[in-house]
Amino acid sequence: MKRLVTAVTAAVVVVSFGGYALAQTSAPQTSTAQTPAQKSWTDNITIKGDLRYRVEQINDDSKLNAAGDTYSRTRERIRARLGVEAKCNDALKAGIELSTGQADPISGNQTIGEGLSKKDMKLSLAYLDYNFFGDNPNEVHALAGKTKNPFMTFPDDLVWDPDLTMEGMAVKAQLGGGLAAFLANGGYTWIQERTDKDDTILLSGQAAAKLQFKPEIALTVGGSYYGYQNIKGYDVIDWENKNNSYGNSTVDGTVSGTTTNKAWATKFTPVVYFAELDLWLGMVNMPLAFYAQGLTNTDADAYDQGQMYGVSLGKSKNPKSWELGYSWAKLEKDATLGMFTDSDRWGGGTDGKGHKFYGKYQIMKGLQAGVTYFLDEKKISDPTSTKDYDRLQVDFIATM
Repeated sequence: MKRLVTAVTAAVVVVSFGGYALAQTSAPQTSTAQTPAQKSWTDNITIKGDLRYRVEQINDDSKLNAAGDTYSRTRERIRARLGVEAKCNDALKAGIELSTGQADPISGNQTIGEGLSKKDMKLSLAYLDYNFFGDNPNEVHALAGKTKNPFMTFPDDLVWDPDLTMEGMAVKAQLGGGLAAFLANGGYTWIQERTDKDDTILLSGQAAAKLQFKPEIALTVGGSYYGYQNIKGYDVIDWENKNNSYGNSTVDGTVSGTTTNKAWATKFTPVVYFAELDLWLGMVNMPLAFYAQGLTNTDADAYDQGQMYGVSLGKSKNPKSWELGYSWAKLEKDATLGMFTDSDRWGGGTDGKGHKFYGKYQIMKGLQAGVTYFLDEKKISDPTSTKDYDRLQVDFIATM
C-alpha cells in the first residue's frame, strides 16, 4: 500500500509539472502571471547623431591665388553631431546636441589636414519642447532655447541654411488631417544682444495648408514673414569678426581704432511665398516633387527679389534606394539677410544665382553616399563684376 501511495504521488507531481490539473490540494496556489518589467530611466532617453565625410573642390573666379591664377581649392572636411533627447513626461522633452564647426552658425564642417590638430565641438542645440496635446494628430509645440529651425523648408531654401539653429522661443502647430491639414509656425529669435544699443531680434511667422487630394497627390501652399528689428545702420554681425556682410549692401559703421566697420544699409523684412506638389509615380514606384519659392524684401528700395524652383525624384531612405534633384535659385543683394542663407550656394550670402544638381544613394542601413554640384554666378548686382563659381561635393554620411 505504501508503494502504491508513493507511486500515485509521483505521478501527480510529474503530470502537474506537465501542466495538467489532475489533483487539487489545500495548499495555496501560486500565480504564474509575469510581473511587468519596470521601466528604466534609459527608456526615456534617445541618443542620435551623424558623421559626414566630404571631399570638396571649389573654383571661384572672383579670387586669385598666390600665383595670380583663378582661385581653386580641394579639401576634405568632416561634420560630426551627437545629440541626446530626454522625455521628461508625456508632454515635455529636453535635448542637447554637440557639433563640429567652430562657432559658425551655418556650418558644422571642419577642414582636416591642419597639422592633425584636435577639432572643436560646440553646443549646437539646447532646448525644451512642450507638446500641449500630447499623443494626438493635432500638435502644438512650444520651444525654447537653442532649437532646430521651426520653419518649413524645402530640399533647397532661399532664407535658411540647413545647419542653422535658432535661439529664443518658437511655436509649431499642425491641425487637421485627411483632406486638409493646416500648419503654423512662429518665432521670437535673438540675433544680437547689446548693452549699449537696442538688441537685434527677429519676429517671424509662417502659415501653410496641405491639401491631400488623393493618396498619390498632395499640394502644400503657404507664406512666411520675417521681420528683423534694429538692423539698418547697425554694424554687420560676422562670427569671424572680418566685417563680412555676406553680400548685403553696407555703409560706414562704427570706427574702432584704425578700423572702419561696415553697417547694414537697409532694413530686412522678407516675405516668402512657397508651394510644393507631391506626386507618387506608380510606374516606377517612387515619389516626385516640384517646389518653388518667391521672396520680396518689403523694406528695400532695390535688389529686393529672390526666386527658387526645384524638382526631386525618389527618396534615399531604405537600402539601395536613390534620389535625384535639381534647383535653380537667385537672390538679389538685399533680398534677405545674407548671414543665414545657404553657405554652399555661390559661396554663401546673397547677390548670386545658379544651378544645383544632386544625387543620393542609400548604400545600406545607416550609410548614404551623395554628390552635389553647384554651377553659379556671384556678385550679380554689377554685371561688370559678375564671376563664375563652381563647387563639387562628394559625401559619405553615417547615421545612428
